[in-house]
Amino acid sequence: MNNYKALKSAGKVSVAKAKVIDRAADKDAGIEERSHEELQVVCKCYDAQTGEAKDDSVRAYLLSEVKREIDCCKSDVKEIESKQADWEELEKDLKAL
Repeated sequence: MNNYKALKSAGKVSVAKAKVIDRAADKDAGIEERSHEELQVVCKCYDAQTGEAKDDSVRAYLLSEVKREIDCCKSDVKEIESKQADWEELEKDLKAL
């Protein structure tokens, strides 16, 4: 999630664990409730023109999805660091001339 750390510091985003009901109970029919817990990120939303608060934006996340994004970022960092090292080596060799 882009800017999560800054948004969290500003109090504009929070995390929550919510119970989601997949199937409501119906005691007359002998049907039990079926539910699961969901990890959510809740973002405050505002009308850009009036500044009035709007309904919060809620997005569910799986920990595996977050881990995959972290791994992707780490891979990008390694690639950028390698590219930087190549350019620094070229700069060093050109300055040595």
